[in-house]
Amino acid sequence: MTPQNLMLLPLSTPKLSIGCPILDDCLGGGIPCNSITELVGDSGSRKTQLRLQFTLRAQLPHSHGGLGGSSVYIFTEFSFSFRRLQQLGNLYHASYPNLIRLEPLEDIYVRGVHDAQQLIHVLGDLEAFIAIDHTRLLVKHIVIDSIAALF
Repeated sequence: MTPQNLMLLPLSTPKLSIGCPILDDCLGGGIPCNSITELVGDSGSRKTQLRLQFTLRAQLPHSHGGLGGSSVYIFTEFSFSFRRLQQLGNLYHASYPNLIRLEPLEDIYVRGVHDAQQLIHVLGDLEAFIAIDHTRLLVKHIVIDSIAALF
């Protein structure tokens, strides 16, 4: 995706529902696709929790506010909270048993990076990773948690 390609995209774009109607209304329907959205807040304000939830919500079909796709989650701080993601995955599966597969974590690809150079390398490889047809659902959601930590 280049800046020139972004100019060719339609003005109305699909949105990922936050799952809270009030917040979705404030955002004009949710988090817009084909864009960069930055979550900002104090340490401990549950930004990572929201990012994990969005990663799971992306698997929901469009009719339920999702993107019908898988996610790539790149983390830069500490260790990744697989346990918390598993807990959320179990909750989402219980809430949407017919919409999210039994193992929702199979549609989330996690990668850790520890410096800016490594992030640039991973982002450079991302287009090729997405193009490989080894995912059940197309990758439609990418999270970097947290880019500021690298700089």
